[in-house]
Amino acid sequence: MPTVQLNTNHFNLDVGGFAGFFGGEEAVSAMETVHLYRGRRWTGWFNSPGSYSVGKHYGQIASSRFWNGMFPGPANEPTSYLGLDGKPGPMYVASQSGTFLKQTGHLAYLLMQRCKDQQAVTVVGRRTKPNKVTILNAQDINFDTPQASNAEPSFVVHARDGFHKLVALFPIGTSIATCILCAWGDDWYCFSLILLGILANGISCFVIGSASIVLQSVAPSKNAPPGDGILMDGDHSIVVLGKEKNVIAITKGKFQLDYKPWARMRIRKERRNRGIVGDGIHDVHHWLGKKDAEGSAEVQNDEDAEINNEYGAIGLCSVLLVCQFLTQLLLIPQGTLFGQVMFLISFAVSWAYNLFLSSMDKEYLQEDQLIQALKLSEDHMKTYRLGTRTTAAVFACLALQPSCESGEWEKRGFRPQEILRQFIPNDTHVWAVWKDQVLEQMKSGTSALQSLDLESCGDRIAAFDDAERELLNVLLSDARTAFQQHLLLQARSRSLASSRSNSMKAEA
Repeated sequence: MPTVQLNTNHFNLDVGGFAGFFGGEEAVSAMETVHLYRGRRWTGWFNSPGSYSVGKHYGQIASSRFWNGMFPGPANEPTSYLGLDGKPGPMYVASQSGTFLKQTGHLAYLLMQRCKDQQAVTVVGRRTKPNKVTILNAQDINFDTPQASNAEPSFVVHARDGFHKLVALFPIGTSIATCILCAWGDDWYCFSLILLGILANGISCFVIGSASIVLQSVAPSKNAPPGDGILMDGDHSIVVLGKEKNVIAITKGKFQLDYKPWARMRIRKERRNRGIVGDGIHDVHHWLGKKDAEGSAEVQNDEDAEINNEYGAIGLCSVLLVCQFLTQLLLIPQGTLFGQVMFLISFAVSWAYNLFLSSMDKEYLQEDQLIQALKLSEDHMKTYRLGTRTTAAVFACLALQPSCESGEWEKRGFRPQEILRQFIPNDTHVWAVWKDQVLEQMKSGTSALQSLDLESCGDRIAAFDDAERELLNVLLSDARTAFQQHLLLQARSRSLASSRSNSMKAEA
């Protein structure tokens, strides 16, 4: 029988055409985890695919005329570009300070998502559309001492440990092994290209991941009341209890990537003042050293100057990645079949590792970092599933009630009717009577729920028909369920406080 022979003397895989594009989305997504794991920036020493996509994507962070011309696109801050900022948070209503935020920030969004996923305690009662209420006791945050008097309080958020370091040994070891095998086979083209991929990806991962995540807050006023308030997002609410400085870190705080000076250079960009000469409009620049009658040039320059950050080191890494793609495109066809196979093997293993990193829930990792930074645990966050929105409204209002007599509520700024209105804007006669009865019961401060029945409503329901009376009775029943659950929580809190006090005395 005739034999079939394959002549591979002139066979060439020519993988350079897709070397920089294959796995680009996975590589870009994998790079977004570089700040979320401790030591992740040291594990990028492998020949990663998608160098062109990564270079073009992250080159837009390096913001200046030069870098914008090389990597066109909207100027982006690294924090939002890497997914650590930008998500709108829920509405926030303070119970005593009068603060109202129609939309909070990224940290409040992360906290709301974590509380939504938390296992809830089901409260027995009438059920229509369940609502979740999380009671969160904000812990005291130790901010770093600001060096400047006008500096905003902040502190470094430490990344979490993970098993990614062990998984990273596979692409790193494969890239090094294939590089050595190419040298052993005298294929110096593929050897140099794999080595270039290792260096380019490793340096880029190190530079982009060199920043620390900082939780940056806003300084509260010195005589600010307690920051108690409620975050509201549809059928889920978070009652936040604590000092103003701790609560404001949730409602107005944000994550910020703090790069070292060698990676970030500040540029003073002067604003332009538009003036009219003759029939045309031209730009009038404020030059240094120029004075006018109102003041010196230094003061004018400080007012008109705008400070921008140029991340030149990230721009250089992007250039290196693009150069890697061009070099691979030109030189891979010069290698042998064995070297090209080794190159593909290193690519395949690296792509699998990037796919592993990109499959991680980066939002969940951010939630973990936030919970750790705020010193929260399951003991500080309790979620309750209530059967109706009226029950949830009363329960949240009771949780926000300050520990003082009802006569001091106005002085403290606590207005429970406003909290109830945020939950239930209905203003019919039935709802008005219901709210009055709930407020009357709250002001009484007794465990006997005498105000939450039809008899206590008196003449106000004399004109009600049977349907209105039945509706009011059902709503008052929901309120009784909320009061009973709140009384149960108070009893548990006193019991825990007593046991802790006894244990401390025993230890002493």
